[in-house]
Parts: sequence; C-alpha cells; structure tokens
Amino acid sequence: MKTRLSLQHKTSSKIKLSLLSTALLAAVVLPWTGGEHAYAASTGGYATTNGSNEAAVTVTNLTELQNAFDANKHHIVIKGNIYGGTKPKTFTFDSTKWNNTTIEGAAGGGAVLQNIQLKFSGELLASGTNIENVVIKNITFYGNIKDLQNLSGADTQPGGIGTNYLGASFRRTSNIWVDHVTMYNISDDLFVISQGSDYATVSNSHFYFTDTWLNMNPNPLWNWVGTNQDLASERLAMIIGSNKNDSYEYGGKKLHVTLHHNWFGPNMKGRPLLRGYVHMYNNYFDNSTQPSGNNSKGFNQQQYNAAQIGSGGNIFSEGNYFYKTNNSHQVGLDSSGDSYKFYERNNVYNATTGTNAQASTYPSVTFPYSFTVDNAANVPNSVQANAGPK
Repeated sequence: MKTRLSLQHKTSSKIKLSLLSTALLAAVVLPWTGGEHAYAASTGGYATTNGSNEAAVTVTNLTELQNAFDANKHHIVIKGNIYGGTKPKTFTFDSTKWNNTTIEGAAGGGAVLQNIQLKFSGELLASGTNIENVVIKNITFYGNIKDLQNLSGADTQPGGIGTNYLGASFRRTSNIWVDHVTMYNISDDLFVISQGSDYATVSNSHFYFTDTWLNMNPNPLWNWVGTNQDLASERLAMIIGSNKNDSYEYGGKKLHVTLHHNWFGPNMKGRPLLRGYVHMYNNYFDNSTQPSGNNSKGFNQQQYNAAQIGSGGNIFSEGNYFYKTNNSHQVGLDSSGDSYKFYERNNVYNATTGTNAQASTYPSVTFPYSFTVDNAANVPNSVQANAGPK
C-alpha cells in the first residue's frame, strides 16, 4: 500500500575505477557471484544485467502475450499496441523461475502496453531471496482514461473497485534495468521499486500525464487510504521504498537505485518519492505547464514537489535540470525526526517556485559503476530528444 503524504558550471566528470577497485566494489556491493548474466551490461547505474539470453518470442496481441507468459518465456518482444481490456490486466512474475527476464519493444518505438501492468513480485519468497536480473525497455505504458473512469463509476465507496494500477512494479527484485520506456496516464504511481528490491537503473525514460488527464471530467473519487481521492489528482511519478521500514536506512541497506537521463513531466503533481540510496543525475524535471487552480472535484492542481526525499533515504542529486518546478527537492518524512541524507551539486533551477531542501556538502563518494555527468544546461534538449522508446 502506498503511503500518501500531505507534503506536497559546466561540469563533466568521468568516474573511473581501476580494475582492482571495480572488482573489490563489485564483490562487496553487488550480490551476484558469477554466471552468464553477472556484470554483463553497462547501464550507467547500479544494474548490471542483460536480462534473458533465450531466443525472443514476438507477441502482437493480448492472447499471444498471455500464451508467452503461461509458457514461461523469458524474452518477450512487444510489437504494436496491445490492449489489456476495459479492466487493467496485471501479469505477475512471482517466483525465481522469472530470473533473467527481458520484456522489450520491437525496434521503431511503436510498442505499447495499454491498461497492462508488469508486476515483479518476490514478497513471498524465502527470506534473503529475490527475483533477479530483469530488463524492461523500449515500451510505452499508458492507461485508457475512459476505461478508468468507467471502472471507478460514480463516487466509489470504501471497498469499491477503484482504479489503481501501475505500469511496472518491482517488489523483492534485484538487478533491474528499465530503459527507454514511456509511462503516462496510469492511476497509481506510474512506477514502483520497493519491498527490499536492490540494484536498479532507470534511464532514458519519460514519465508524465496529459492535459486530458489533468482536466478529466467526470473525475471519479475512490477510497485510497481511508479517504476519498480524485483520479485527476493522481499524477505521481514513482516510489522508491514503500515506507520507512522499506528504506535504505531502516530496511537493511537495500534500494540502491540510479535515475539518469529521465524526463519527469509535464503535468506531474509530485514525486519521485525517494527512500533508497539513490543517485540521480542528468534528469529533466519539467513543470512547463504549471497546473494551477482547482479541478472539477475542487482539488488543487498545483505541483506539490518535483522530487521528495523520504524517510531513510540517502539522495545524491547532481547535474539535473528543474524547470518551473514547485518545491524542487522537498523533504517529506513518514514521521518527524526520521533519518535522511541529501546531497546536491551542479543542478540548474530555472523559474522554479516554492523552496528547495537544504542539502549537505556533496561528499567524496564512489559509485560501483562508470558514468559521465553532462553539463546540466544541456539536459532539457538532450533528454527530450532521447527519452522513451526508439
């Protein structure tokens, strides 16, 4: 369950590790001991996976996708627009038989999963065991607004069917690479990494909501966490860590996540909510539409934050570009006094509003991967040109 909070120089640094240092860091930090998938890919972040090495099976409709899933196919290529139906369809990958899985779009950028959630869910596995080595790339995920409105119907009372689903979620999953995806108009947070997941890279992806979603009418209410929430206000990017106990500091030093070269917005109301050990570089936070006023149910449409630093989070933010964002980095804790750490350097703030959280001096920190931090001034153009399926 999601925790809802009311809170709403030219630089180019190449991090190079010696072969010895890399080996030592990998041995200490990364949980794999070898094999065909270990340390295979360079993702610019914590993930080091190529996913599946099986022959690919291409699917073009829901039946073919279901058949591939039922046959335990580990390399699935999506071609065209696959519609999950009027009620969102979830594919749940819930055991280690799904280790080493790739789900990707065919070349050209036209692969779509509409009203479909991919859920990697290892919560019921033995303690210390996660699903491992998953790649999701080159796919657009979106929700059909009319379907979601019809599913919720009139004001949904407690216990009602609601409209909640995500594009992709990872629970108790390790070594995750999500690359060149687009997610929009989905009724929960668009994307989640939680429940002891670890070593993830999210790169070159676009997360946003359309004007049609922002201004939807009818705008259904449903019971979310004990109070009614309107659908149009559910414009949230992602969660890394579901609560204080599922955080880096309080949850066993997991949730190592890299976010780089992603485009967040427009029309994002809030988040990502960051409770992990998160390295965030060269992302474009775009609030160019600056939603304001109240929607058809009387709820405020203004963005409450662009990035939220949560309980137990250790956040390293560098070379990002914030455009017209409100409360660009905001501390929003589960309980007052919870521990967190926040460091930033070389970010650009253009026409931003509200306040930005006070950061500590950026430490001398070494990440177990090579990356280049581009000049933040160039981020809007480069990220918009490259984010999403290709």
